[in-house]
Amino acid sequence: MADPAVDLTRDAARVLGAGWLEPDERLIEAAAVWRLPALDGIPKPPWPADQLGARILKTTGLVLLWIVGSVVVLIVLIVLADGLGGGGGESGSPKTKGPAVVLHGKGRDSLAGRLVTPGLRRRGWWVFTNRRVAFVAPRGRVSGRFWSGSGPEQEFPGPVPVDTVAEVRDSAYTYEGDVDRVRRTRILRRSKPAGLYKRVRFADGSGIDFRRRHQ
Repeated sequence: MADPAVDLTRDAARVLGAGWLEPDERLIEAAAVWRLPALDGIPKPPWPADQLGARILKTTGLVLLWIVGSVVVLIVLIVLADGLGGGGGESGSPKTKGPAVVLHGKGRDSLAGRLVTPGLRRRGWWVFTNRRVAFVAPRGRVSGRFWSGSGPEQEFPGPVPVDTVAEVRDSAYTYEGDVDRVRRTRILRRSKPAGLYKRVRFADGSGIDFRRRHQ
């Protein structure tokens, strides 16, 4: 029987605490991600060879769906995506919620840009502790985003193996505390509040922002 799937929303503390965290290391944030994190000023990495075929099929299907879809449906989707149908909301509401993690910098050669590799397309956690920031990906099965956080808690037969895809120790960055971020809507490129983020800044000004869980 296959091992149960890791629930990224619910299992971060116990999976990371079962062997990944160092003695006396304290978990501050573990942002669950199911795809590449948001990038600001940093180009996207290429697709890994084992994912490229699936991506092509998915893109082809989406294009066909767009062709079949009616103009009315497209207009409705655009309105919903850009939030034209409603006003503002509190920082923690869905209308103002930004991405869980943002890597920002000036190009691929920035310190944050050097962390961006095809491996960041895996499902996992962006982790912030009192000693390091890292992207950690479970090796086994991972539940999809739609089902994450629902259903009974699963029992694992032992420690879940994980890969540390990217890591920066605390000597290489400064924690700047909370910052307000804005996001750009995809269609009309309008600026909207994204919420409060915990900012880790590298020496060259690039960095990583972790969205606060409670706002």
